Formats: sequence, structure tokens, C-alpha cells
Amino acid sequence: MAIGGAATAFSSPYFINPANPASYMAFDTNSFVFDGAFNLRSGTLKTTTESQKTRFGTLSNLYFGFPVTKWWRTSLGIMPFSQVGFEMQNSQFVDDIGNSVFTYSGSGGLNKAYFGNAFSPVKNLSVGVNMSYIFGNIIKQRTVTFPDSGAFANTMIKSTARLNKLNFDAGLIYRKNFKEGKFVQIGLTYNPVQNINGFAEKITYSYDYSTNIEKIKDTVSYEAGDNGEVILPTAIGGGFMIGSTNRWFATADVNWQKWSEFRYLGNNPKLQNNLRLSLGGQYRPSAVDIGKYYERINYRAGFRFEQSYLEIYDTRLNDFGISFGVGLPMKKSRSTVNIAVEVGTQGTTEKGLIKENYVRFTLGTSLQERWFLKRRFN
Repeated sequence: MAIGGAATAFSSPYFINPANPASYMAFDTNSFVFDGAFNLRSGTLKTTTESQKTRFGTLSNLYFGFPVTKWWRTSLGIMPFSQVGFEMQNSQFVDDIGNSVFTYSGSGGLNKAYFGNAFSPVKNLSVGVNMSYIFGNIIKQRTVTFPDSGAFANTMIKSTARLNKLNFDAGLIYRKNFKEGKFVQIGLTYNPVQNINGFAEKITYSYDYSTNIEKIKDTVSYEAGDNGEVILPTAIGGGFMIGSTNRWFATADVNWQKWSEFRYLGNNPKLQNNLRLSLGGQYRPSAVDIGKYYERINYRAGFRFEQSYLEIYDTRLNDFGISFGVGLPMKKSRSTVNIAVEVGTQGTTEKGLIKENYVRFTLGTSLQERWFLKRRFN
């Protein structure tokens, strides 16, 4: 996150990058790598007349990576794939009824567990494939209540979708080394269009609500079964990275995703194809693990622009962010504590839409430990 999310051409022996599975070939032949982080997002939602604070925290990732042979590396891990969390309310006054309150809410999301492998068929070229299992539940609710009248039954419509499916994505990285540790890398990623199995159930019932307890009165309807698949769209990415080993690097990438292919349980939400541009870099004053502490810190920065797949009232809800971060080395180790902050804005207040100004904070650690070394002395 500290380098603007640029990951298509990025690889390192100290970090795990599932965005391009070919990057696993950068792992050291005698090292085990662990990567974990926690993410917190705080924001302010605004219209032309109102504003509201938001806050959300979650586990960002748990990754493991290690070598198998000189030409084969592997990685596995788990991360959030999508998240749902909203609640909106609207009230209307109706003659002979009084106030009618409509509430719309959603919760849940999908997780992604992956197992990836990278290979080096020829010198300087790495190819990789991730096999992922996407799973989770998404719950959406619609209610109408009548706080001024006991003659009308409150009504709830609750739909639950259970989704799961194996998923595949692939990537490659070509690296060219020069004198004095200089290098250039080119990366490509490809995610084909894929389907996720979906089982949905929908229940409508009336209820009473008193003393903070919901009492179901009657079931109006119940539907369950296969309501169609969730189709994940095609995604293509390309990136470029230059740098000097253990000192600095700069990387940029472009990612395009065909969200017009997206379907949710047979429904077409009519999303737009989106484009994301990312640029970032890292600088370390010292190339060796000795000297003053601040000279061994990795200083990072980046920015990101994303043309959103959401278009409302002929207006794209674009997203722009600037990020900063540091990698703090642990004592007598190649491991680091990683801190990143991104400040961004999404959406607009034009045409009655919503704009969000947000700050994302990530705290994580990357551990690299020496393994597979033969003892010379016992």
C-alpha cells in the first residue's frame, strides 16, 4: 500500500506478492518468508448538506512463502476478497398511516485462500500460477416499519447468498541484471473470466419490535436454491520496475478489468470497465546491514488513480490516493515492521452523489528466516 499498490512487476526476497505469482521466484533458496498485516480505514462521507464519520478495521493478509528447489518456489495464504457493510434509512409520512421508515443494510463478504507456485523455465524469466478458493456469505436486508401505528405489520426481506469456487490467475516477470546491482523488471498478470457457484435464499416475514427484541409473527414467503452464478470479470495488468539491489527501486503499473462482464446471481448491475494506475518507490540510504539505524530504514511513497467501475447519473466515482510508509528493520535480522498510510478521496458531491475522504493505516510485519542450512559443526 505504501507504494501506491503497484504490484504487477514487483518482486523481493523479503516480501510476498500474490498479485503476481511469478514474484515468488525472488525468495531466497535458504529462507522462509512470512507476511502479515492489519488494516484500519477511517473516513468522512459527505453530501452537499450532510456528513458522517466511518471506521473499519480488518486483517489485511497472512502469507507464507518458501523455496522448493532452485527453480521452484511456492506460497500460500489468506486475505479478504470483498467486504459488504452498509446501512441506509429513509422515512416518509403517509396519510392515515403516519411515519413509514425504510431501512436497507448489508453485511458479510468473501475471503480468498490461495496456493501459488512459481517456476523459472529459463534464465531471468519467472512464471507463476495461483490456485485460489473464494468463499463467504453476503447478507442483505430491507425493512419497513411503522412507528406511529400498531395496525400495520413491520416487514423484513432478508436475502443470503453463499458463494464458493476455485479460481486461477497467472503472471510472469522478466528480469535483466546490470553492473553494480542495477536491474530492470517487466511484469504481466492475467485473470480470466471465471464463475463462482452461488446458493441464495430469500425470506420475507412480518414482525413486532418491542423492548429491543424482534418477534416474528408470520412468514410471508421463502425461496431457496441456485439463483445463477457470480461471474468475475477478466483482468489484465502490466508493470515496469527499475532499481538497485538493497538500495532503491521505482515501479509503475496499469491494470484493466472488464467489469461489464460481472454478474451477481444472474443479475446484471451494469458496471463499467475500470482502469487503475499506480506508481511508487522505495529508498534505503545504506545497502548493508550495518551503520546507523535510520540509514537501514526503507522509506516508501506512491500514488494511485482508479477509474471506478461505478457510474451513477453519467458520473464516474473515481478514487485517488497518496501513500507513505517505512520498513523498520528488526535487530540482527532481515525482517521488518512495515507501516503505511494512504490519504485519498473517492466519489463526488455533484448531482446529489456522495464523496468520501479517507485515511487508511496498515501495520504489518515481514519475517525472513534462514532455513535448510546444513550444520558444519554440531
